[in-house]
Amino acid sequence: IDYVKLGQGTVVIPPATLPMAIGKDDNGFPVGDGGGENATFVQENGVINPLPGTPNSPEADQQGDNDYYFAGTYSTPIPSVVAMYGAYAPVGPVVANEESAERAFAGADNDLRYHFNLPSSLKPEDLLAIKFDASSLDSSAPEATRRYGVEVYFNGVLVGPRIDVRPGDVASDTDFATQPFTLASVNAQVGPGFDNVVSLKGINYSADGGGNWMGIDYVQINPVINPTFPWAVGVDDNAWPAGNGGGPNASFVQENGVINPLPGNPASPEVDQQGDNDYYFAGEYTQTIESVVAVYGPYTPAGFVTSNEESAERAFAAADNDLRYHFNLPSSLKPNDMLTVTLDPMNLHTDGQADPRYGVQVYFNGVLVQDELIIRPADLNVQITVPPFSLESVNAQVGPGYDNVISVKGINYNADGGGNWMGIDHVMLSPISNSPFPVIAGRDDNGNPIGNGGGPNATFVQENGQINGLPGRWTNPERDGQADNDYYFAGDYQTPIDSVTALYGGYTPIGLVPVNEEAAERAFAGADNDLRYHFNLPDSLQPDDLLSVTFDANSLHQGDGVSDSRYGVEIYFNGVLVQSEIVIRPGDIDADITTEPFSLASVNAQVGRGFDNVVSLKGINYNADGGGNWMGIDYVQINQEPLKFAPPVVVDGKVNLNWVGGGTLESAPTVLGPWTPIAAANSPYSEAVVAGETRFFRLKRP
Repeated sequence: IDYVKLGQGTVVIPPATLPMAIGKDDNGFPVGDGGGENATFVQENGVINPLPGTPNSPEADQQGDNDYYFAGTYSTPIPSVVAMYGAYAPVGPVVANEESAERAFAGADNDLRYHFNLPSSLKPEDLLAIKFDASSLDSSAPEATRRYGVEVYFNGVLVGPRIDVRPGDVASDTDFATQPFTLASVNAQVGPGFDNVVSLKGINYSADGGGNWMGIDYVQINPVINPTFPWAVGVDDNAWPAGNGGGPNASFVQENGVINPLPGNPASPEVDQQGDNDYYFAGEYTQTIESVVAVYGPYTPAGFVTSNEESAERAFAAADNDLRYHFNLPSSLKPNDMLTVTLDPMNLHTDGQADPRYGVQVYFNGVLVQDELIIRPADLNVQITVPPFSLESVNAQVGPGYDNVISVKGINYNADGGGNWMGIDHVMLSPISNSPFPVIAGRDDNGNPIGNGGGPNATFVQENGQINGLPGRWTNPERDGQADNDYYFAGDYQTPIDSVTALYGGYTPIGLVPVNEEAAERAFAGADNDLRYHFNLPDSLQPDDLLSVTFDANSLHQGDGVSDSRYGVEIYFNGVLVQSEIVIRPGDIDADITTEPFSLASVNAQVGRGFDNVVSLKGINYNADGGGNWMGIDYVQINQEPLKFAPPVVVDGKVNLNWVGGGTLESAPTVLGPWTPIAAANSPYSEAVVAGETRFFRLKRP
């Protein structure tokens, strides 16, 4: 033996994580182990101790104190806490979550304080919220007057104004939550050392028949996670790569062969046959939705999911035919907002099958939104987009807490020669957007960057060398030579416009396009000289409103024996010529070219969902005359011309007004109003000048 040494080990304090919880939503005071959500709730001791309290109170009734500590380092008090409670010396290192927490307000013992560090990664603008649940009230008080008041403070700042908890709240197991607040607004400090404190203050109404105590079931400190919306699980790549980050980058794993009950596991491993039927986006899942429970039965939601789940099952197989996607919806959505679900079948069991096929249905919160579709080999890699539906029609609930569920259900026809499995490439939930305006494909950047999201962020790819017939596709891959001449903005395309069919011939519109197309052809080349942009127009536009089209050429075929590099361009709106041929030469590269304004009526433009408005840029190739064989497009934009007065003129005692851009003419006696629309006023408009009267005019769009 050379030597033996006994030394003091290094104390390792685990880093702070969110969410934090003291107790569980179990309506009881069980004996726990490990603190935090497993803390032992003990009977209060009847007095309020001063700060800092002790971080290791015994797990015995009436021997705890008002201060509960999470593992952390507490060396620096926060001034707004000191302003509320007075100066104190923090407790220093706390190596493990405290095991014991007081379980109630009672008599004068009405301050429950929870101490914690916050993760260093948080920013001042990040949002938090506090949630708690009362498990009991003093039943000796008359039910009509029984109650207890509660206020919530974060670092001495009031974040939850007083609420009175009554018997009905206890009976219904009501969760109470503060409105979200920023870290900066409550002087929250991140990282080890800072003694952040949440205080629940009780207000005793015993003297007024309210009863003398109220039990606390649990308290949570939660991050407020912005919902992912629109969302996608997987991407349109006809593959199942190992991903990172969940959502579109989720790893698709082999199904496990059984359907598990709700809620499933929001952290399934990225291992074949070890995932489950439930995929979770980051969010808060504490409230079930009745129509989901009606289909699947009662269940306890998954709680807080702090990041998108990494693993998703990739297929239907045998009896494993229910793929469920859990998500929160943004609070900004309204009951009449429209949504749609898109999915893409990727492959089918075909070997030895008489009629390979699989059935698919789609449900939103247990409400059928897509009747059964039979998928056969010809339907693979064809997007399925369900008919639009409103939030209220599917009982969708917005904001944190609600467990909205989309279910994609498979129907297996293996017994009838249909095959035993079908793979899913990706699933999307999208809003049916209001028509984007102005309509922009690409950016004025003189490049062809790889983008994300379509529209101004579209990926411009090399043209494929030919002109396809209408309607084209909106799901073209972002690969050179594999897109087509038709670029689609998110919208609903049901009705062709007569002047378009007069130019191109009859066609069946493409239907619903839930998101902007990602890929757009980047150039005219050879005989491939028709770039078409499809869009809906906002309902608010009027027939006399003015539009224009702008584009920019970013390159021309030069050199290689090209004697006079040039390309011709014409522009059509719904088959109506709005720009006669202009010839682009090298000096015109990076020069924005805009048509003269034209009215909606003059180009048969139709507003609202359903109408397939089309702007066409037609190229004229001069390669045979030394002009070169291609011209690159930088961006294309459809604009609404602004309302604009021409200078007013007074003639023969009348003021004459002329303007462009449509709109409604309004007048007022002062610049502050009141403004009154002038009935049937069109440009030009004249009105007598009246001595001693002042009038102001303005143009306004609906």
